[in-house]
Amino acid sequence: GPLPNMTNPTIGIYAAIILASTLLALLAVSTLDRSYTTKHHGHQSDQIQQLMHQVSELQAKILHKDGRDAAVDTSVPGRGLQATAQNSTASCDCNLHDGYTYASDFGVIGDADADDGPALQAAIDSAASNDDSGGTVILPRGTFRTNTTLIIPGGVTLQGMGYGSSPLAIKFDAGASTIAYCGTDHAVKLTGHAASLRDLAVYDWPYTGCEEIQAAGGVLVEADQALVESVIVSNVFIYYFLGGPALSLVAKNAGGVPFGNFQNVRIRHAKTGIFLSADETSFVNTNSFLGGGISGGAFESGIYAEGPGSCNDNKFYGMFIEPPDTTLTHVYVTGSKTNIRLHDVRLEATDKSLDRPIVIVDDSSYGNVMNGMLGHTHVQANLNRNPGIDLMSQKSVGLDPAPVNKFWNAAFKGWDGPKRMMPGWKLVGSNAHIAVLDEPE
Repeated sequence: GPLPNMTNPTIGIYAAIILASTLLALLAVSTLDRSYTTKHHGHQSDQIQQLMHQVSELQAKILHKDGRDAAVDTSVPGRGLQATAQNSTASCDCNLHDGYTYASDFGVIGDADADDGPALQAAIDSAASNDDSGGTVILPRGTFRTNTTLIIPGGVTLQGMGYGSSPLAIKFDAGASTIAYCGTDHAVKLTGHAASLRDLAVYDWPYTGCEEIQAAGGVLVEADQALVESVIVSNVFIYYFLGGPALSLVAKNAGGVPFGNFQNVRIRHAKTGIFLSADETSFVNTNSFLGGGISGGAFESGIYAEGPGSCNDNKFYGMFIEPPDTTLTHVYVTGSKTNIRLHDVRLEATDKSLDRPIVIVDDSSYGNVMNGMLGHTHVQANLNRNPGIDLMSQKSVGLDPAPVNKFWNAAFKGWDGPKRMMPGWKLVGSNAHIAVLDEPE
């Protein structure tokens, strides 16, 4: 609770009583020391009785000052102190709050039928503006249908009870909190510094009147003419957004999305898993994605990063990207100011044909870093501009271009047989003998 105001005279007297009681205890212990003479012992007993009498008088003054009717028995040492302490505790008006805003207090139902959007947005807006309730909205167990986009402003956290017992499908169990979106925009938008989404599922709801409605996307971090910094999305399951990206970081009109933190975000069945985009005047930089993964079907791409603005130094650690196939590719990077960093990432595509790359880095992009496990097919990239790509596959060669290699294209990539041309090399005369092995069947 709040600390007492020590400038209050009554509280000051309480403190004096506590100090006096401590002294009483010390004196009582000292009387047990056998090294003292009977004379000294008797003298200390007199001191104890005198001090107890003074304490009792102080107690009487306190009760009189506060107008209490409780009587203090001063005949027994310490009894008056106990009574005063009890009266003091009983009369404390602490006016405490627990620091949370509860969505249930605003009328959310969570039965998957009623539109809980207005009530849930009211709870979020209250948390943003009310210092007493704090910036965290607690979403209980249930399936909360929303027909409009939830807007989470800066400093507000929407906190659920978890997303259930399965990372592969919505199970509606184990205390799960599910936002079931039935609309054509994005289900959730985070629009301010330190906005946060935690411990819940976001679902493009395909039932009860929503069968023909498809969302534009799942969770959107949007910076439009603004800076949206240090957003957190943690332990969130984003499911079935077949009409757009499951998770998007988008900056436009001189906006910026830097320094976000995305932990254990599971994405299942979507058009695009994670979409990063900055227009010419904006930037999406230095965001971190820790763990989590992208899986399921219907994907065009797992990660898609584009410019033309600065969209770089976005890092992915320990993630898996394993749709059986993607119509474009699992990872696509384009733009002269765009690159990504994949560290210890697992890439698999069990149904992708060997002639289709699992990673495509457009020739305009450079400085990409990629390492980890490449389970199927190959990488399409200019490795001279991206020497940090270390994903090995059946189509990889054993020569990695070094950043300081004086021979550009030392790995002899891009040979054009009919024209006898090799990027980075000039063949003078006709006496150069070049043999190209047939590709294995």
